[in-house]
Amino acid sequence: MSTDLFWQALANAQPQLQQMEIRDVMEAINALLEPHFPKLAAELQGKTEDGVYDLIITAHGATEHFQDVMRLTQTAPKLAMFPNVIAFRARTEMGEFGMSMDNFSLSPSDILVSHYADAGRVGLQLWFAKPIPQDMVDHARNMSFILLDHALGEYDFAIKIGPVDFMEEESAQETISLASFPAVLDSFWRDELKHTALFPTGDYEWTGFELVSNTDPDDKLVVQRNESAMALVGRADMLWRLQVDVELNNKEDLEIAREFEDQLETLLAQTQEGITSQITLHGNVRSMNWQVSDAETAVARAHKLAQNFSSLEFDINSEFDPQWQDYLRWVS
Repeated sequence: MSTDLFWQALANAQPQLQQMEIRDVMEAINALLEPHFPKLAAELQGKTEDGVYDLIITAHGATEHFQDVMRLTQTAPKLAMFPNVIAFRARTEMGEFGMSMDNFSLSPSDILVSHYADAGRVGLQLWFAKPIPQDMVDHARNMSFILLDHALGEYDFAIKIGPVDFMEEESAQETISLASFPAVLDSFWRDELKHTALFPTGDYEWTGFELVSNTDPDDKLVVQRNESAMALVGRADMLWRLQVDVELNNKEDLEIAREFEDQLETLLAQTQEGITSQITLHGNVRSMNWQVSDAETAVARAHKLAQNFSSLEFDINSEFDPQWQDYLRWVS
């Protein structure tokens, strides 16, 4: 998939696009996008008298394609017709926003929300504030997910929200309408879950624990989790996980691995390009993990540094992990 080919095609198409209505412009852009990024879509918002739009690239909430959204928006050239290229659909101002489907309407005020912490993310329970005909229940639930996406924005809904359950019995806890929930989510995410988006300073706070197999008591996994990294969960520029595995045969190997780890942490943290998320030891394999903003750069730094520690053989790889799943799996 080539970002350059798409942007060149869009640049060349601008003279024709400037003569079209917005719906036709959007269809034409998506036709150009489809051969290169078939899982993405383009949307437009705003228009000046000069025919200038904001171009939004969306994956319709599918996190497995968020990497392509980031690649495409980060490589966007300055185009006269589309000077602003935006990753993901933003939040919609709810106001009187609503939906109709098969003569059935639903608005944010018709959806009541209760929230709770769920392993570092936010779980939701939903109730309908008005009677829903039995034959429209599935429609209403589907519409609720669309309204959630609009209210919270594509990125926040996909990354910050965990399980969503529709409740039938009356709520025993406090609820608010979906129209008021985005501000509550922001406060809960920041103040209760401690995802402040601020890069931590000073010494990190660590939690350590050991997991033992139910079938083999000698099969143990030792986990060290960097609690200070919790502040960066959900940040839109820390979407990749760098993993470095090394086999340890003695205490000297462990000391060398720790020195490598400290030096790489310094390289990444001093420019806020990455932070150690967790370290595990399974058997004699030490797995060191960082959440990073640029996987290619981080992998290159790790390989270059590894040349100074030639007595050990490091296995270095990266994975797109925008939900911090490998980190949050250790959160109760």
